[in-house]
Amino acid sequence: MLNLFLRTVFLYAFLLFILRLTGKRQVADLEPFDLIVTLVIADVGSNAISDTNIPLLYSIVPIIGLYLMQQVVARACLKSDRIRHWICGTPQLLIRGGVLQETVMRRTNYTIHDLIDHLREKDVFDIADVEDAVLETNGSLSVRLTSDKEKPSRSDLRLKIPREQAPQLLIREGRFCSEALEAAKLKERWLTEALKTKGIRPETVFYAQLGTGGMLRVQQFEQYGSSVQTIPMDR
Repeated sequence: MLNLFLRTVFLYAFLLFILRLTGKRQVADLEPFDLIVTLVIADVGSNAISDTNIPLLYSIVPIIGLYLMQQVVARACLKSDRIRHWICGTPQLLIRGGVLQETVMRRTNYTIHDLIDHLREKDVFDIADVEDAVLETNGSLSVRLTSDKEKPSRSDLRLKIPREQAPQLLIREGRFCSEALEAAKLKERWLTEALKTKGIRPETVFYAQLGTGGMLRVQQFEQYGSSVQTIPMDR
């Protein structure tokens, strides 16, 4: 048991030292190759901890080898943009000029719900507030707000801030979202009629969101022009 304990302490300190040498401080900083190397190193280390019949050297050498490989790839990425693009990929523009890029989202397997979840992590609750959004190579989302939503905010100017309802995604890829409609106290039939005033059929809608200002923001599928329209929701 003492041998097992000492092996665990040693390998923990060794793995911590190796991972600190990579220069990454959190998982969100890891590129795909870095993540793979980290997972493999952890697996090699755990095998040596759980099986005392494995000599420590059999774990130390592969871990050092993986670290050196990671450093070689990292240096190659610094020297060549082509290698970096091949290994790490390129940032993907999910929203351009306030318009969701449907083709890019499908290519990156990024759903509207994924986009809304990540926007909320950025304290953005309304798609209409976003001018551009970029999916970075490490999976994080970078957001640029529209000019009227950038700092300073209304609270900074000590203006009265009315209580607003949270945005609701009413239609997603041509299908009504029943829970959101119920939360917004709307009926499918009523919403269909509201869309008809703009010559829009629900099945042609990529997404429709009821914003905090009571305006319905609608974007159609690419084959219908990816047009973005706003409809006042007078109920």
